[in-house]
Amino acid sequence: MVRHYRGLGLGEAGRRAYQEVIASPKRNLAVYALVATAWVTLIVWGRLILPLATTPYAKPLGAFHVVAFFENGAGPFYPDSFPVLRQNYGLFDIVSPFWHSVDPAGEIASDGFRPGVVREARSRGLKIIPLVNNAKDGAGNSWDAIRTQAARSRTVANLAALAEARGYDGLNIGFELLPPEARLDYAAFIDELASALRTQGQVLAVSAFSDVELPPVISGFFDYERIGQAADYVILLGYDRHWTNTQPGPVSPLPWVEASIDSLLKHVPARKVILAIGTHAYDWPQDRGAGLPEYLPTATALDRAAEAGAEVVNEEPVRQRFFTYLDSTGAAREVWVQDAGHIADKLLLARRKGLRGVAIWRLGFSEPGALDTLARALGRWR
Repeated sequence: MVRHYRGLGLGEAGRRAYQEVIASPKRNLAVYALVATAWVTLIVWGRLILPLATTPYAKPLGAFHVVAFFENGAGPFYPDSFPVLRQNYGLFDIVSPFWHSVDPAGEIASDGFRPGVVREARSRGLKIIPLVNNAKDGAGNSWDAIRTQAARSRTVANLAALAEARGYDGLNIGFELLPPEARLDYAAFIDELASALRTQGQVLAVSAFSDVELPPVISGFFDYERIGQAADYVILLGYDRHWTNTQPGPVSPLPWVEASIDSLLKHVPARKVILAIGTHAYDWPQDRGAGLPEYLPTATALDRAAEAGAEVVNEEPVRQRFFTYLDSTGAAREVWVQDAGHIADKLLLARRKGLRGVAIWRLGFSEPGALDTLARALGRWR
């Protein structure tokens, strides 16, 4: 049987190919073109197609980021975040595990690093940007780690070395309760750390509380303007308007969160701002002498409501739910929660304000089904 190509037998097709390519006066150009095409094909295959086919799936960061705050867990109230992360990989872009703290000498004071979490998250295409807190050791809450140029240089070098050694995609600095007098030192520290990480191809996020209706002990050390200029992301912690040191009240009332965003946007562009949404609750004694306030997961708080037969009421002006109950001693207690409805409200607010994304503090605290609300609103698979 004679095979044909475009109506020609193979022999005739070969003869014409020889005449038109090899024997042609333009053969040098033709051969050059064939060789160049072969080289380009090999380069594209080796540098682009083959790596994509043989490396773990890498999910690019979209225009809207979702950050998962992650903790290793401790005790009955603080479950390990890993099981929830495994169930919801497709919902997140960044994992921010709380594994490291800085002590007054600028050393890495704690290390909860879990290589298995990093490996599995990376295999799903997630970025790893750990949260770094300041150790609350002694007066100043580790202000000494950044108080002088020499101290800052040492602390920055230690953090940059940590990020490089562990192969992180960046760091998320979440210092708290520094005195207001540390404002200039903290801003300089953020400037220097951002520069050091950038030279390593890594990013810097800074987590900060609001300056709206919070005392200077909470927000006084944040120079939002300079932080916004230096950092790649500013994570606004949109919670704890009321907490264990205050009277009972909504943890993240919607009007307050909106005012906090508006205040931050005076200093930081919306494309850099990520709104952190809490999933924790506070349980206060209504009589301060009848017990201590508690910080606990919303899931645990709602279980208490069910056990006590308490009605969970929505306070419409602030878009937060609460309930009251009697504890085992007969003392009246008041609990405010941050549940699925609150997550939906805060997500809509972040989208309306044109923010870069949202963050969930923290995985494992929300009630069953709460993250489904977030996934449906974002249209993301889990």
